[in-house]
Parts: sequence; structure tokens; C-alpha cells
Amino acid sequence: MQLTEIRIRNFRTIRQEQVIPLDKGMTLVGPNSSGKTNILRAIQMLFTGQDNNLGYSRDQDLTFGESQNRTSITASFSGDPDGIDKALYGAIDELHKLQDTERQNNDLSLSLYFNEQNTPVYSFFPNTKRPTEGSKKTQYSRIHKQLVSDVLTSFCVYYVPSAKNIRQLYEDLLAPFLRRLAAKALEPHVAAVQETLKDVADSLNEQLGLAGLDNLKTSFTIPGNSLERLLTNFDFLLEDPSKTPLYDKGMGIQATALLASFMWVTKEHAKQGKNVIWLLEEPESYLHPELSSACLRLLGDLKKNALLVKSTHALNFVPQDPQEVRGVQFLPQKAEGQAPKEAADGGKKKAAPKDVKEARYQTEVSTFKTYTDATSRLRQFLGVRFSDFYNLGVHNVFVEGQTDRETLQWYLGLPSTQKHAWPKLRSAHFLDWSGVKHLGGFLRAAYPFIQKERACVTLFDGDLAGDLERKALQGYFGNIDVPFQPNRDFVVVRDRYAIEGLFPDEWIIDIHNRHDKWFNDFSVDAANALQPFDIVDKNKQQVLAELKKFAEAAADEAWQSRLNVVCGAIETALDLQSKRLEK
Repeated sequence: MQLTEIRIRNFRTIRQEQVIPLDKGMTLVGPNSSGKTNILRAIQMLFTGQDNNLGYSRDQDLTFGESQNRTSITASFSGDPDGIDKALYGAIDELHKLQDTERQNNDLSLSLYFNEQNTPVYSFFPNTKRPTEGSKKTQYSRIHKQLVSDVLTSFCVYYVPSAKNIRQLYEDLLAPFLRRLAAKALEPHVAAVQETLKDVADSLNEQLGLAGLDNLKTSFTIPGNSLERLLTNFDFLLEDPSKTPLYDKGMGIQATALLASFMWVTKEHAKQGKNVIWLLEEPESYLHPELSSACLRLLGDLKKNALLVKSTHALNFVPQDPQEVRGVQFLPQKAEGQAPKEAADGGKKKAAPKDVKEARYQTEVSTFKTYTDATSRLRQFLGVRFSDFYNLGVHNVFVEGQTDRETLQWYLGLPSTQKHAWPKLRSAHFLDWSGVKHLGGFLRAAYPFIQKERACVTLFDGDLAGDLERKALQGYFGNIDVPFQPNRDFVVVRDRYAIEGLFPDEWIIDIHNRHDKWFNDFSVDAANALQPFDIVDKNKQQVLAELKKFAEAAADEAWQSRLNVVCGAIETALDLQSKRLEK
């Protein structure tokens, strides 16, 4: 079972419902006191359990001024009804049967609200009437309660605050597993331990008898018959090269070492069939810049094995995919309804309620079209100038827009392309802009500086707009003595064509025959050969989806020839840039 989305309403600063997709993980960026922590806490609160073991309180957690409402958190899950989640879906189907409905798909929604007594109330079907007949009602309640428990306990949720108490985190996260494993290793020796304890007790009893206290008997036992309780502590040592206790190291090393343990904890839970959610608040806290790359690699590995939701103020902790980033701001609540109407008596205006006259603030979550938008917003929050830091990787590819980035990343991920090494291209950061003009503006402002430090290759469409911008940039950089040469500093996808022109012409013609409204301009010549075409911006994603379908159905790899040429050219250009920087 995977948590794919969370919807939050009336929780602390989150007044109006905010929706956060979680299927790919999520990174929250925004200024201090904007509500990022409240989003993380809401996810944690979803798993509070039917006994409110996380201590929700309306006085503390209900949004200020919303006393007539209640906190609501709704989660969407997706699982495998024929595999590991078969029992859960079986229970869901039983509930459907009892309420005379049918399950339509594999999506599962669980709603949580807190009543006036701070009691959590869970429901899988909040808008569906439950059975009222005696036996069915009892059966429904029993299955529903057990299903809620089974879903919640199938997850392990860890919240790691920015103000990290490393010792406490070690005790909460790592130490319990160490005790469990050590206890398991010691189990074969329990009898010997108990016999030794008995010998000690017998010796004491003998001495008591000699002192005339035969009525007193001593004994020693393992606490609660649990070896885990017997093991109270382990020394966490780091060797560099001499062994030193973890807590004697700097905070950066402590935080990094603890972060490395998260993967092991995740794998231990996975052995028990648990899904792990990590809620990390500003993981860059306490880190020296030199440790950032190491921590990013650790987080990348962690994300492959668990759901990772984090907040950050660090540019290099923002994912390249804008779908995995959300902006969080604390803004005035948008007005609802109309202004108070004039009263009938004398035409005087009615006094507006206090909460209408005074602006009420709330947390709002926003999306980003591009990675550049996300980091630009973060730079605004932090007051960082563009030239100070732009979070570039060792190798970087600048593209005109979202479709260019998604096309290349999709293509590089195909199993059939893995035979091509392209190591620098595969490790590159892809940065996209909202069109070639925006890309050109960025290059004019930043390229003279960044080309001295990083390997950067720009990918231009070969259409008219891309060609004009490429010519203008070559002229501009030529005037200021900044190298900007083809197949070294930039690559053009195909003469007179945008990136979609790298796919077979017959695919484009077929798509146009079925969806001519997706094209601004389209034509073929006398031999029915495809001429340069132009796709409507809002339909580019649909065209790309169709092209992917053709690729999946292709009988061979001949369709990859143009894309291979472009990828090879980018790889060569990145290699040339890297060698230039090494001199």
C-alpha cells in the first residue's frame, strides 16, 4: 500500500483545503512560518491512531477562528489487490458489499476528522450511508475498525525536526533495532545467563542462611523476560581514522551519520512488510556545504525505498522535477462571496463581521511549471542573488521547455537505450525554461559566469524560434569574447524542427491525421514527406504521450536513430566541456 495524496483542511495555519500529491515524494519550499512544518505534521497526524496517540487538541491544532469547523485530513492510497494488499482489499470489498456499492478501482481513500472531544474519527466512505440493520451494522463496524487499524499499522512514520536532538533521534530510531537484533543473537545463550544469575542468587541465599535469615530468598531475572530490556546502550563510534564517539563529532557529521542509518531502518521495516514514510524538516540543517552532496546521495537512495517528504531552504535540495516540488506561503485568505448588502432601513450598511473586515492569513500551496520557477521562488525567499548560486550539477543540460526535458529523461530511461553509455548525459542536471526566449535571457545573464565553473550544454530546437535565438546568442557572446560553438557549447536537435521532429515522420503524420487541432502548422511536400510543423503549446504533452505509445509498440529500434545522434552529440559536448575545465 502506498500513500499517494494528502488533503488537509483546518489544521493549524491550513484553513482552506490544500492538496499535496505524494506518489513521487515531495519537497516543500517556502519562507519561515509559512506552514511547511504543519503539512509534515498533518501527514504524521493521519497516522495518529484511533486512540489519538499523537495528542491532537482542538485548542492547539484547529485553525484559529474556525471553532465551528473541524480539522479534516484525507489520504489517498493505492495498492496491489492481487498481491501483498489482498487482505486489505478483501476487507474493502466486504464493506462495499454491506453498503450495496462496488469498488471501481484500486484507489483507496481514508478520511480523518477530530470531533469536539479531540477523538479521531476515520472513514473510508464518509458520504455513503452505512447499514442500519442490527447484524449488518455490527459486522460493518467491526470490519471498518479493523481495516483502519490494518491500514495505519502497515505504515511506519518518522518525523525528523530541523532542531535535531541527535541523541534522542538515535534512541528513537536506531537503538530499538540494535537492541532487537542483539537480543536475537543472544537468545541461544539465555539459559546460560539465567543459570549464572541463579548461581549468584544461591550464593547470596547461602550467606543469608548463615546469618540466620533463612526466610529471605534472593533471585535475579532478565527484566520482563526481555533481552531487549537487558540491553540498555550501545556506543555509536566513528572512525576517521581513530575511533571517536558520535556525540564528540560536529553536528554536520552527526546528522550525516544518522541520515545514513535511515536506510537501514527502512530495510528492517520492509522485512516486516511495513511501508516507511520519512518526514524530514530541513535536512540540510547543521551541514557543512561539503557534506551536502553526500547527504543528497543518501536521500536519493532513501527515496527509492520509502516515501520521502521534506522541507528545505537549500537550493541544491530541490528536485529537478517540478512535479516533486510545492511552494508554501502564508497569504491573506481569498475573499468568499459578496460584500455585505445595504440594509433596508435607511440604506445604511450593515457592519461587516470582524473576520471579514480583518484579513485572515492561511497557508497556501502552489505548483511550479519548471525547476527554474521553483528555485527562483526559493531564492526570493532566501534573498540569494542569481549569480551567487544556481544549484548546477557537474554536468548540465539547458533545454527550452518542459517537453524537451521530459522527452530526454524518458528516452534515457528506456531499457533499450541502456546499451549506450552516455555517462555524463545520464548524470546531468536538466534545467528547463518556459520557452526559448526565457532560456536565451538566462544564458545572456549567467552563461559568461557559469561556463567557467561547470560543464553546460544548451539544447536548441531547430525551428525558426530556436534558430533565431541561437544566432542572436552567438552574436552576443561573440561580442564579449565568450565561446559559444555548435556541438561544444550547444546542440541543435534537427534542422528546422522542434524536438518532436526527432521521432519518425510517419508518426507525426499519423498523429496529425487523428488530431489536426493539436497543430498550428502542418504540411507535407509533393512526395508526402513531412515539412517543418508547429504544435500548439497546450497540446505538446498529448503529442508526447502519443509518441511514447508508438515507441512502445515499435517492432525494432530504428525509430531511435535521430534521438541517438542528439544524445551522442550532447555527451560529446559535455565531455569537451569537462576536459576544458580540467585544464
